[in-house]
Amino acid sequence: MIVVVIVGLLASIAIPNFLSTQDRAREAKVRHNAHSLQLAAEDFSVRNNGDYSDTAADLQPLLPEGNPLENAYTGARSEPQWGAAAATAGQIGIVAIVQGGVAVGYTINGFGRDLEVTRLFNGN
Repeated sequence: MIVVVIVGLLASIAIPNFLSTQDRAREAKVRHNAHSLQLAAEDFSVRNNGDYSDTAADLQPLLPEGNPLENAYTGARSEPQWGAAAATAGQIGIVAIVQGGVAVGYTINGFGRDLEVTRLFNGN
């Protein structure tokens, strides 16, 4: 009987810690995806005399292996949300900053389980 109580006590401690670790790992994946998109945006800028892109078609080939990003919460591959901030779990959003008809920067955000976990900007 004491063994059952001890096992139950250990489980009550271990299970919440395990779930918390999973959430932190998923949020780390969201940050990783946001940084991958940022690297693609900066790569595009270097190749285009400092101009940034405002379309998915320009950056998609520059993502790792040219693939859409994997959502940390669903496992599905999908393109980032273009022209709007991310608002659902695991989603990455990118908004171009346009001045005079030219994209001069961007804001990238990544959304975790319940809230934004990262926000990245260009170097300007």
